[in-house]
Parts: sequence; C-alpha cells; structure tokens
Amino acid sequence: MILISIIVPVYNVEKYLKRCLDSLINQTYKNIEIILVNDGSKDNSLKIIQEYQKKDDRIIIIDKFNEGVSIARNTGIKAASGKYIGFVDPDDWIENNMYESMLNTIEKYNCNIAFCNYSKDSKIKITPKTLKVKKDVLGKLDIINDLICNMVGINDFLKYHYVMGCVWRCLYKKSFLDQYNLRFIPKITIMEDLLFTIEALIYCDKVCIDKGIYYHYMKNKSSSLHKYNKKMWMDQVKVHNILENLIKEADLDEIMQNRLDSRYIAMAACAVNNEMKKNDAKLKNKINNIKYIFKDEKLKEVLIRSRNYNKENLKDIIKSDEKQYVEKENKIIKRLLQLSDFSSDKTK
Repeated sequence: MILISIIVPVYNVEKYLKRCLDSLINQTYKNIEIILVNDGSKDNSLKIIQEYQKKDDRIIIIDKFNEGVSIARNTGIKAASGKYIGFVDPDDWIENNMYESMLNTIEKYNCNIAFCNYSKDSKIKITPKTLKVKKDVLGKLDIINDLICNMVGINDFLKYHYVMGCVWRCLYKKSFLDQYNLRFIPKITIMEDLLFTIEALIYCDKVCIDKGIYYHYMKNKSSSLHKYNKKMWMDQVKVHNILENLIKEADLDEIMQNRLDSRYIAMAACAVNNEMKKNDAKLKNKINNIKYIFKDEKLKEVLIRSRNYNKENLKDIIKSDEKQYVEKENKIIKRLLQLSDFSSDKTK
C-alpha cells in the first residue's frame, strides 16, 4: 500500500490538539505516518502527543526547540517516508475520508499536487470554501489563471474572488518537492504557506481537484492570526517582496501586476486594522504607526497605478452598474491617496 506522511507542527495547542489527533488516527486510509513536530511547546502539548503515540504506532514524534512553523514543517518533510505528503495544523481537524479520497484523486490523474475544499469553522457557523473551477484536472494555463492569479490577489478589491494558498488543503508528491527542493522559508512568521504553495504551482504542470470538503479550518480568536502583531506591516512587506520575486522569475509579473497592487492595498488595510486592535500601545503611538504605513512610497505608487488602471477600464465599460462599481473603487483609492499625502506631509 502507498504510504502517506501527514506532518503536523505542534506549538502550545493543548486546547485543540486531541480533536486534531483523533481525526488523524481515525482516517479510513490506514497506511499513514503521522509526524508530529513539537516546536518547543511550553504547555501540555508534548505530553498529549506522547500519550497518543502509546496508542498508535503510526505516530512519530520529533521534539525540538522553538524555531517557528516553517522549520518545523521542513523538519517533518525531511523525516517523511511516504510517497505523498500532507500538512495539518494542530488547531484544525479533518474528515475521516480526506486522505483516502485525495489519494484516489492524485493517483487517478497522476498529478504532483491535489487540492481539496475546506470549511471555515467558528463557534457560530460553518462556511464552506470551494474552488471556483469546473475541471477535475488543471493544465499549466489553468493553474496560472485559476489558482496562482487568485492566490496572489483579487483582480479588483471590491470584487472578492480569492483562493487561499494554504498547504493543508493539498496532497503533494514527495519526489516533486525533492526534485525542486521545495521547502518553507525560515523566519517567515506569516503567509509562509502561501509562498510555498505558489512556488510549488509555478513548477507544476498538472494539478487535480478533489471537490470534497474535507478540511476544517478553525477560526480561533486565541491564534496568532487574531492577535495584535507589532511587526505585521514589516512582515507583510517582506512576504510581498519575496512573492514579487517569485512572480518575476516565473515571467508572470506583467499579468499579475494589478493583483499584486490590490494585494498591497489590502495589506495596508490589514496592517491599519491590526493597529486598532487592543494592545498596550498609547493612542499617539498607534496613530504614528498608521501614519508610517500610509507614508510608504510603494503604497502610494500602487494606489496611483490602480487609479490609472481604473480610469482606462472606465473607457471600455458600457453597463451602468459596472461603471458605478469602478467609480466607487476610484473614490476609495482617492481617499487612501489623500491619507497617504497627509501622512507624508505631517512627517516631513
């Protein structure tokens, strides 16, 4: 039987870990190895995974000091023996038939990567998130247009069609990862899986889609994504620069420019929202941090380019509702530019 390696980076998740592990050990496809990389947890996470290892000999524990999720996942890849590799986050869980179904799909179409759908779960509701593709197999052009483009950014920031570039919705052929030395970039604290997924897709000529909704992405307010991050803007810019280089090296920068721009605008909005979150900083410091974001020269360039792009689009738009839509977007860009100019003036 084909072996699947499932890699789980573990760090201070004692509250959710058992739910995750139960969903893994109860997979209908039994020939799996579950590689749990304890990344220096300070709570009872290590004790919990050790208890599970006693009950299931498919569990492999790697106990190491804290170096971040990227190195933890890379450590798991290095230890993996399977033909295929999957990733699961320890505060999420998966349906029992996830890997049986995805294995059947990836073997049927002989692809290097298989995608599935997921749901975004909270205490209040479960929201299915499905790929807007009709085909079961995507060739190179489809991979670029349907996946990479929509992972990089939305085509305009009022029409929301975005594909989440996360690794846990995928099954990867290990030989493919090794062939192109695809690994997570160390010391990237946010969106490390987006960079990994896009780079993998750039090298991939064929991707298959399993239409099932198997992965449960849990929206936990206690997770790092929902806490104030003092370095968010700097981290976002760092990721964006790496992403731009990946796109440029693949000769996709021309067709991706507007998407990269909309991503940069969304980044700024996200960073401003981050500054508004509850933290110990004084109001004056928060305002200064927001001004620092808005005086970013690249942000101003992106806003001007987006405004000009929309002006050109208006010439070709006949339908009144579409024209109103673009005009509304232009008003938002104009307001952001005013804030950018205001911040620059005040800091001269």
